[in-house]
Amino acid sequence: MVIVREQRAGTESVSVVGAVNNPGVVYFPKEESLTLIGAISRAGSFNRLANKKKVNLKRTQPDGTIRILEIDVDALMRGTTSETWPMQSGDIVHVPEKIL
Repeated sequence: MVIVREQRAGTESVSVVGAVNNPGVVYFPKEESLTLIGAISRAGSFNRLANKKKVNLKRTQPDGTIRILEIDVDALMRGTTSETWPMQSGDIVHVPEKIL
């Protein structure tokens, strides 16, 4: 998979790929925050095959290492956790499909 980002002046961007209705780059103003659920929502939300319990967040750390986190977004939407997962510019969100 290759992701090409066109940076817009005054904006940050994250990529949302996989089992969402409109995968691609999501832009948001630098002065605003965007949460994981907000990024998925702006990508058209989950499609019918999405595995909401195993969403991956790939984030580059300040030292250049890459961290991949598996997040139960279903729990976030139910309110059973207080974490909001604020997005950082350059994050990649991958929503896998359910295994049928």
